Amino acid sequence: MIKRVLLRLAQIELVLLLLVVMAGSIVRMTGSGMGCPDWPKCFGYLIPPTQESQVLWAPEKEFAKGQMIVYEESLWTAKKDFTAGDSYNPDHWEKYTRHDYAIFNPFHTWVEYINRLLGALAGVPMVLMFVLSFFIW
Repeated sequence: MIKRVLLRLAQIELVLLLLVVMAGSIVRMTGSGMGCPDWPKCFGYLIPPTQESQVLWAPEKEFAKGQMIVYEESLWTAKKDFTAGDSYNPDHWEKYTRHDYAIFNPFHTWVEYINRLLGALAGVPMVLMFVLSFFIW
């Protein structure tokens, strides 16, 4: 029984790894490598933004701690939850310094996000195979 489960997990893992390699090559070909500047979130969202307006500063807009914006060609992270006033207040923001890439492209964001999700998903059957292998050792 366990050997059949391990075989099925190995088949699933093989398919997932193939998908990860394919997604990685698509990321490389499209230049989407920096589509999501932070992980596990993407621009501070669990589900990546689809419109540029979601990552731009705007007056009277609510921002959550960790949410990222593109402002003056730089990435900024909200220090805490707040609602923006009529003008940009630098006291609410911390410059994102892990890299200097500050361009939002929804296509690149989603390509990179899907690549990362596939990579994380590929780890699940691998861990299960590792655990189950102790039962037949």
